[in-house]
Amino acid sequence: MPEHITFHLVFLGQILLVSFYLPKRVHDQMKYVFETYTPSTHPKLYPRPVEHYQRSIRTYRNWNLFMLSAGLLIFAALFINPHDGDVDNAIVMGYFFAQMFPVILLDISSLKEFRLMRTVNSRTTRTAELHPRRLFDFISPTLFGITVITYVAFVLLILYIKQFEFPWFGGYWNILGITIMNLFFASMVLWQMYGKKLNPHQAYADRIRSIETTTKIMVFTSIAATVFVALSVALSAFEIRHLLPVFLSLYCQSLAAIGFQAYRIGHTNFDVYKGDPLVT
Repeated sequence: MPEHITFHLVFLGQILLVSFYLPKRVHDQMKYVFETYTPSTHPKLYPRPVEHYQRSIRTYRNWNLFMLSAGLLIFAALFINPHDGDVDNAIVMGYFFAQMFPVILLDISSLKEFRLMRTVNSRTTRTAELHPRRLFDFISPTLFGITVITYVAFVLLILYIKQFEFPWFGGYWNILGITIMNLFFASMVLWQMYGKKLNPHQAYADRIRSIETTTKIMVFTSIAATVFVALSVALSAFEIRHLLPVFLSLYCQSLAAIGFQAYRIGHTNFDVYKGDPLVT
């Protein structure tokens, strides 16, 4: 199969996965929550007027439909007029950042909702769980070991490639970049484990699941990013860099599939959002 056909099929997969399939699941879930746990029965879930949430659901859907339409136009343009690998790389990455814009808006909106919930929260009694939290409560030692082995293997690969003195090779900057990324992910996990709870109504079991999900997302993202950078270096070293756009698109799709796990409601306890019982 010609290389440009392979790239276009993979890029089409990125368009459909990140701007249609995954957002549709989130959109359907938002509608389900709004229609099942209504403002009348679960008022603590809705610190703003009802119209705000109806508008937010429509906005999220429309933004993703726009990104889907834009992606299909880009796909058609690339299919008719194939470009070199560097242009394809820029288009894949640039479009992926645009695809994630609705997700960024959703995250910002969620943070604002949590702040409003805290502001209107009338409870004067706070509860806290005294059970200590440890990393291996949220990920298995095996998964942690795989992450460490992946990082060590990446460092060894960089050290091996460096001896050939390729003019394009970034050398130790690759190690520095991956190390900084991992330190950032580690800080995010620690903040989730020991930081203040953002949602004042969140049940303890839901928070534990949220920490577990965030930890796994950080770990799998670390592995994916490390493997991708290593693969990029290897493709360049073996002079098959023209395959990079295919793997870059697959990498973006992997990041999206991992990241969207944060929006699954699973077994969320929505009873905590019910109105307080009347005191007689």
